[in-house]
Amino acid sequence: MARGRQTTGPPDFIGVGTQRSGTTWWFGTLLQHPDIRPPRERRKELHFFNRFAWQEMRDADIARYHQRFPRRPGQLTGEWTPRYMHNFWTPRLIRRAAPEAKLLVMFRDPIERFRSGVPKERSVDAGRPVDAIVADAIERGRYASQLERLRAGHETAQILILQYENCVADPVGEFQRTLRFLGADPDHEPRDVERTRGRSQAPSKKPLWPDLVDALTASMEPEVRRLAAIAPEIDVSLWPNFSHLARANAPAA
Repeated sequence: MARGRQTTGPPDFIGVGTQRSGTTWWFGTLLQHPDIRPPRERRKELHFFNRFAWQEMRDADIARYHQRFPRRPGQLTGEWTPRYMHNFWTPRLIRRAAPEAKLLVMFRDPIERFRSGVPKERSVDAGRPVDAIVADAIERGRYASQLERLRAGHETAQILILQYENCVADPVGEFQRTLRFLGADPDHEPRDVERTRGRSQAPSKKPLWPDLVDALTASMEPEVRRLAAIAPEIDVSLWPNFSHLARANAPAA
């Protein structure tokens, strides 16, 4: 266990995406590691950069952000706010506030993410028009565009891409891969890593009717194709709504 005086400074890692993709589960599992610490408030999501869409981020703001990440020598600390990747202004602000931070991204089948995201947003903002919630949910699934924006200001080696479905299928292996990326001891054995956490939206989910599924697929398929091209670690065959793309690209027998 790391010892010594606590210091503060830029976070060692920031989870930047994506909503309803198992990020609460993965962040909670990371915090089981003895050398990984949460922010001062012990909150997973700080939403620190959100307000800088309408006001300038100043050096004093950055200093306050750094104060939220105490750790002792040898420890790592960070946060995970899934909308950071969705907000077009955030990647360059992260580069200013935490230029050395490693970035974590978790992707999920975008239609399944949509099915989970819409009920969640309706539950937390009941007064918001449904069409606005749906439009936002679609934009949150445009993964390739978001990843390209993130890579424009950060080195590819600074970003770890995880796939929710792959983490569910091989949680220990993907957890160890995450620890190696962060520079933590990968031999730590987490508890209950097979059991996903976070508030399930299953009771609120409704079957999607064929016309909507067809429209979502048509809207998202170009993004999924681009994502598969720029992020080969994504296994499209694990996404039921887009597995046909993997079959189409499979070599002939």
